Amino acid sequence: MKKRLVKLVSVLLMLAVVSGLCACMDEFDDYDDYDNGYGYDYDDEADDESDDEADYESDYESDDESEDPAKDEDGTDVKSDFEADQYPYFAVLGSKEKDIYSLLYDGLSKGSRKVDCKKVKAGEDQLTKAIDAVLNDHPELFWIDNQYEFTYDSDEGSIEDVSFDFFDFASTPEKLRDAKAAFEKAAEDILAGAGSKQGLVECERAIHDYICKNTTYDEKAPYNQSAYSVIVLHRSVCAGYSKAFQYLMNKAGITCYYIPGTTTDSGIGGEDGAHAWNIVCLDGEYYNIDVLWDGSASESCGEDVYPFFNLTDSAFLYHDRDELAKALPKCTGTKYKYSNYFGKTVEIEDLDFEDAA
Repeated sequence: MKKRLVKLVSVLLMLAVVSGLCACMDEFDDYDDYDNGYGYDYDDEADDESDDEADYESDYESDDESEDPAKDEDGTDVKSDFEADQYPYFAVLGSKEKDIYSLLYDGLSKGSRKVDCKKVKAGEDQLTKAIDAVLNDHPELFWIDNQYEFTYDSDEGSIEDVSFDFFDFASTPEKLRDAKAAFEKAAEDILAGAGSKQGLVECERAIHDYICKNTTYDEKAPYNQSAYSVIVLHRSVCAGYSKAFQYLMNKAGITCYYIPGTTTDSGIGGEDGAHAWNIVCLDGEYYNIDVLWDGSASESCGEDVYPFFNLTDSAFLYHDRDELAKALPKCTGTKYKYSNYFGKTVEIEDLDFEDAA
């Protein structure tokens, strides 16, 4: 679903229209079928893997189910100390879900497609929640496609293992290594300019402006659910915008979360649909920010404007968090709202929405 933003010039004057407001997370080019709110596909039985895939994967299987779930197959510790202020989705999980999250992060960050989960003895719902949390917390895992499969032990009533698809640019270890290098180099170049700004909110605005001015909204953009689509390819939808902003902000030392949810503008002429944005933390206070919608507002107005920059929950109209994201901090900060800190800009109340043709 794509939207247009309309700037309300006057109730007596013609409305100025621009295309390209809302990039929807459910507009996957190749993935029309998915079974949960975040777009990840799963099956009860994993397909047999090719020899090439087997060579690429790290095998986490172990026959000893008494092992500590926080250790991998060679007995080394799996990272399980994810700090709540940096990894909020981990913090809201139950203990078994946290064990799965730790195993998944350990395997995926090493480039493994398949992760053994037998030791945790988790159910399908717990697996789904853990996967959502990992991908929401870790934009640096940009090579993971939006599909996964798992095998289920009906006797034990639990998940045995889960297998992920990787994007084609990460189809071999060598390609993944090259993709990481390109991604990190592009991010460093972006931050070299943003990092020259004096304060945190100035750095935030610089990153925001870079994404708005250098990224084209494109529903058919490849890898558009990944930060890679914005940082390297500069074409994406809302998920790509938000994950790129999350990654760059965190690299700059500013706490930033990815928020999946829905738009709620049907009452003013739009149509509700899946969307994504961010939360930032500045001086201990939390703010909402929608980079994509600010970019569309700027196109409409013909100048840089910031109606969705650093708002409280009550002021952040037409956005509703998904269930998992509702457990994240409430946004109540007002000091760094754009008009309070930088000066006058177009406000949300000056805008209206309608479906794009």
